[in-house]
Amino acid sequence: MIRLILFIGRNKFYPYICLFLVMLAFLYTNPLETFDKRYAISLIGAICGLLCVVLLAKRKNSGNIVGMMAASAESTANVLGNNIGVASLSVFYFISHIYGLVNWRKNQNNNKVVKVRQLKENHFLATLVFLILATFFNIYLTEQLNVSNTSYQLIANCFIFGLGIIAQLLLMMRFSFNWYLWIILNVLTVALNIYTNNPVIATQYLIYLFNAIYGVCEWKVDSKQTKD
Repeated sequence: MIRLILFIGRNKFYPYICLFLVMLAFLYTNPLETFDKRYAISLIGAICGLLCVVLLAKRKNSGNIVGMMAASAESTANVLGNNIGVASLSVFYFISHIYGLVNWRKNQNNNKVVKVRQLKENHFLATLVFLILATFFNIYLTEQLNVSNTSYQLIANCFIFGLGIIAQLLLMMRFSFNWYLWIILNVLTVALNIYTNNPVIATQYLIYLFNAIYGVCEWKVDSKQTKD
């Protein structure tokens, strides 16, 4: 199974297939008949985001540059859909990609790919604390902005917000464990965007889900060769 995932992820046609699937999802919204700027902005964010995660899974620093463009578009689209937790998360992604751009550039091997780090036991407690704090912060932020959320939408946004902060930090700090958190986050985000009727972002994060699985395999295979 790992060989199959790596074969798909490393195939030169993989990014084009991802973009094709997102375009299909956008066309499903009938943009020529009923134009919705939320879907249009989501499409821009999805295209940039897909390129970003593919490059990051391959440990290419250029993914951080594309990630900043993706974060800007995704934040705008999620504000329009009242998903404040996810929108706030995209702002954090933008800032973190700036740090990642510098950190990854300093920690590349001779093949110009980033060196992988392994998460140690003492990091798990800090990860749990960050998740709890981020969850409560999202509840507070949603209330302050007077955004109307159902119970399911609020809970999903809280977990996505918390997991996203932790996963992104671990990714920018080059810890391979980040991909396991992205898998959980992507499952929640797909469900949330199906619930709030945004097929573009739902399809985008479904592809992210596979890419996170690919990231686990890719970083695990190369971790011994790039270990600090």
